[in-house]
Amino acid sequence: MRVYFYCRDEPFNLQEDVVTLAEGLKKLGVPFYGSCNYWRQSAVSDDFLIKHDPDVSPDDCDVVVVSYTWSVFMRPGSFEVLKRPLPEGLFKKGRRYVTVCMDNHDGYWTESWEPEYRKFDLILRSKLNRRAWHPENMRPWVLGFTNRIVQATSGALSFAERRRVVSVNFGASHPYGHGARIEAEKKFLPQLEKIIPFDTTKDDLKKEPSNPYERLMWEQTGMRFSQNYYNRLKSSQAVACFCGELIPPMPWNPQSYMVGGNKAKLKRHFFDFIAKFDLRPRRSIQWDSFRAWEAWVAGCVVINLDLEMYGVDLPVMPENWKHYIGVDLAQPKKTLERIKDEPEILGKVAVEGHDWVIANYSPAAMARRFLELAGGG
Repeated sequence: MRVYFYCRDEPFNLQEDVVTLAEGLKKLGVPFYGSCNYWRQSAVSDDFLIKHDPDVSPDDCDVVVVSYTWSVFMRPGSFEVLKRPLPEGLFKKGRRYVTVCMDNHDGYWTESWEPEYRKFDLILRSKLNRRAWHPENMRPWVLGFTNRIVQATSGALSFAERRRVVSVNFGASHPYGHGARIEAEKKFLPQLEKIIPFDTTKDDLKKEPSNPYERLMWEQTGMRFSQNYYNRLKSSQAVACFCGELIPPMPWNPQSYMVGGNKAKLKRHFFDFIAKFDLRPRRSIQWDSFRAWEAWVAGCVVINLDLEMYGVDLPVMPENWKHYIGVDLAQPKKTLERIKDEPEILGKVAVEGHDWVIANYSPAAMARRFLELAGGG
């Protein structure tokens, strides 16, 4: 097996979808190449993880992967959207390679829902919901984590040695609010703070780090890297990880009210009203965030939505109260009472959650799953 990555070389364009896979493939001894040099692993100028070899083309490989920012990319800070077409000749007749599209975009209906993406053999889509329609060539995926996160969270304190705090810090985010987060801030978090103190420290992510390695990671992640934040994770017991939007349980295809003007808003109001008479819970769209994976890797208790209940679809699902604490925002009191009555459960969830994420979502585990789905497992 040989893998070819179509990726972009802007230094601020974070493409952890292909970084995770490349790190995993490297661990497994599977060769890979890129359309450009991408992701410097250290301050050494030519220490790229993905390297371009002019003598290797997609035709020389078994799987060709298109990173999710190849066609659509938002410039950090300016929110300017940069677009370009899919690679020329990607679906040419007689090709012998499998085509894979990565999709970590926010929202429900993304670029990979467009007709031309039906030509891909496989689309790996994070933030998928099993109770909502998606194209047939799409499979559930996750943002996951990379060696950068493992290194940044190494040397974490044992759970008993940590500060009994919940980190509530939504610093690196979008210019718009997350519906699930806003609802959690109203219905759940104020009551949780009465049980466990909060650490709401925020870092100035626009400040350039002085350490050469940290500055490099800060640049390559679009100003999302803060070692101070990871240090706090390593000494905190829990992290609030609410993200995304909650939508009504119907219809099967919610696109008609997810994007649009007043007509879409009217449809959303209608289905919100109908949901009051529907016994099914709402659905989570865009639940996935780097915060959850960072917290799991750091050995913290991840506090999030009840992923199973809200329809979230992952390759391997975590179990509520074993690998994380999932909240039903319609009945938050149940979660609050259990945390209060069983304080010892937090330490168990932290350990189990860390072991679960390393076993199922390390770069090597992600790469194995990728090879199986692409037909080379």
